[in-house]
Amino acid sequence: MKRRQIRATVLITMLVLSAILGQAQKYDSALAQLDANYPQEKLYLHFDKSAYNPGETIWFKAYVQVGNNASPFSRNLYSELLNEKGELLQRHITPIIKAGAASSFEIPASITDSIVYVRAYTRWMLNFDSAFLYTKTIPVLSVRNSSIAVAKKTVAVTKLNFFPEGGDLVAGVQSRVAFKATDGNGIPVTIAGDITDSKGKKHASFTTQHDGMGKFSITPDLGETYTASFKDPTGKLQQVKLPAIQKTGLVLEINNVDGGLQFTVRRNAAATEVPSVVLVAQSQQQLLYQAKVNLTRSAEVKAVIPGEILPTGITQVTVFSEEGKPLAERIAFVNHQDYYFITDLNIPLKGTDKRARNVIQIDVPDTVECNLSISVTDATINPPHESDQDIYSHLLLASDIRGYVHNPGYYFSSESESVSRNLDLVMMTNGWRRFKWEDILADKWPVIKHPVEDYLTINGAVMGLSKSELTQKELTGIFTLKNGSQQVMVIPVSTEGKFSIPGLIFYDTAKMYYQFNNDQNKILSSKALINIKGDFLQVAPSFKAAAAWTPSWGRQDSSFYRLNRDMARKNIMQEEERRKVQTLAGVTVVARTKSKKEKMDEEYASGFFKGQDGYTFIMEDDPTANSAMSVFQYLQGKVAGLQITGAGQNTQLSWRGGSPSLFLNEMQSQMDVLQNTSMSDVAMIKVFRPPFFGGTGGGGGAIAVYTKKGAAANDNVKGLDFTNVPGYLPEKQFYSPDYSKVEPEHSNEDNRPTLYWNPNVFTDRNNRRIFYDVYNNDISKRLRIVVEGVNAQGKLTRIEKIIE
Repeated sequence: MKRRQIRATVLITMLVLSAILGQAQKYDSALAQLDANYPQEKLYLHFDKSAYNPGETIWFKAYVQVGNNASPFSRNLYSELLNEKGELLQRHITPIIKAGAASSFEIPASITDSIVYVRAYTRWMLNFDSAFLYTKTIPVLSVRNSSIAVAKKTVAVTKLNFFPEGGDLVAGVQSRVAFKATDGNGIPVTIAGDITDSKGKKHASFTTQHDGMGKFSITPDLGETYTASFKDPTGKLQQVKLPAIQKTGLVLEINNVDGGLQFTVRRNAAATEVPSVVLVAQSQQQLLYQAKVNLTRSAEVKAVIPGEILPTGITQVTVFSEEGKPLAERIAFVNHQDYYFITDLNIPLKGTDKRARNVIQIDVPDTVECNLSISVTDATINPPHESDQDIYSHLLLASDIRGYVHNPGYYFSSESESVSRNLDLVMMTNGWRRFKWEDILADKWPVIKHPVEDYLTINGAVMGLSKSELTQKELTGIFTLKNGSQQVMVIPVSTEGKFSIPGLIFYDTAKMYYQFNNDQNKILSSKALINIKGDFLQVAPSFKAAAAWTPSWGRQDSSFYRLNRDMARKNIMQEEERRKVQTLAGVTVVARTKSKKEKMDEEYASGFFKGQDGYTFIMEDDPTANSAMSVFQYLQGKVAGLQITGAGQNTQLSWRGGSPSLFLNEMQSQMDVLQNTSMSDVAMIKVFRPPFFGGTGGGGGAIAVYTKKGAAANDNVKGLDFTNVPGYLPEKQFYSPDYSKVEPEHSNEDNRPTLYWNPNVFTDRNNRRIFYDVYNNDISKRLRIVVEGVNAQGKLTRIEKIIE
């Protein structure tokens, strides 16, 4: 359901309906302003495995959403690896392409911690509650000790918290009270007990129904105190007092029914100061429902919020006084089973023998563009586990709740009534706190310290020149990348001496040479002092290690730990041996001779531009290249499906209904720049089939032009000032051997725990079936395949299969 389609205000008549509130639109306008100016991004990370050994690589793919849609805002992902104490081990900045970003971390081989944390966020997310930054606790399985301790001991102290439905216990009004029992680490425990008053009279019994949660009903008396008595898992008697009883107030009850969400508003006899209230329902900062509830003739009013106006996900229902003060609140989960799209996963060829070939087939019947990731792992050391997060449970549930949700994947494991009831317990024991109604109704908006971030932006300041000297001045900037490719830019400078170059994507460190245009005898250049720097967020926000994490890896059988230990130890030893060999002098390495295209690709291309599916043209191998008047004239008729019409300024490009993105030396470029690039300066052209996810566009493919390197290029920057500008960290490539070919490295023992990892699987209407060859290692007998992802409409997918 599209965001704007679900914006609806429903006004109903209940009992005696007086005139519609004059301020009825304030809730709608407040949410509209919040949605327009303060969209809330959330993240999910798909990892190749659930637990790792020291020395292994954590591979992950991040998906960025706003509400139930792919985020169109942030362009950079910040990800961090932290140790058990919360100390930063590694930090990466990765470009977000089509609401997704991929990266990896190396767990130190010397680590002794039993867990590490992965935290991820966009810069925009730092403007809001830090509790909603993505954090994942990952077990580290020790390979140094024979007894592997991966689970923290359960702390005996049992915490019992009570959550009156709607917020308060009100004298004389029947209320449902949810509760949650956990140990000292925040892990659920099972308990049972009784509720008694100050005289010892029993009013209710309670017992946990699911993961430490349950509920009971009580009608409290004014001035009375109530105590819960129970035995903790050690058998010790514990007592906890219930929240204080309010003299006046309201109770809000919510139930999922066939027609939608049924709400009941109750007041006690003393609450005559609230003859009518306003009930508002919202989801993802969209107003869904608003009603005036008249309580003058009855102390209880019941009605149903129609299900057809409620989107799948968490709905927040709040009762306000006529003055706009929140009186009661509850969240509920609505599930129309419309949040996913179908992905078919088939294995036409299975092979679990040593180094056997498997063929994996992915089919997406939908024609909408999809962004997916796939992992293939040894199912024995990476078994499916109840504590695993998945894309459904995190983006629809856990990411919108401030507290810890134990085993969130369970709540999307089936459509049974029991699962739905247990999910409602999660709703009753948690609250929605992405914003406070009191603040936005009082025009207290979040303070924006971090604007929405483009890709790498280079900011500069010119000092030492007057405004008159800077009037209509421009700099020529020459970017030289590590691979030797260059791009020339004309950069306007304001009269205040400021300039900016936004939207850059390059890897490693670039040199930026610069000079003033038309600066005879370098008069301005000699007087000016120019400061240039990138605008990546340099300082990581503070991090506090959480107590709650899932310790259930300690319940795996001994073969799980033994196999993990053996594979990890062999891989570490093999890596150490490989490094020793590399340091030996006089070692002759015999390898397959690379083709000219492979050599050029290795020399010129990087990041998203390396490899990929498309066409590569080497100019020195084509005698017709120099006779072409432009890059576009050269490409005419050479690429199936790419339509190039017109000439000069009237040139038009089209491919599968879209326009290809254009790049010069891997920087986004304009058509006139490529049109004016001399073919004698071009070394290589790469044309990528749609969709290309290496830039801001790419729905219609991409054309990347590389100019020649060498002494001639270097002569262009002699005598110019320059500065080093850090770019993105070069992406580590996942190694997946092809055992159909004879390669020297295939003589090594193969103990890979992750057999295949591909974070960049893209489909569209013309590319809906993809095949991958995956070769087994030397020992695995069961393989686990997991595919997750999103499409352009914000719907999610997940599918899992075992090969055995």
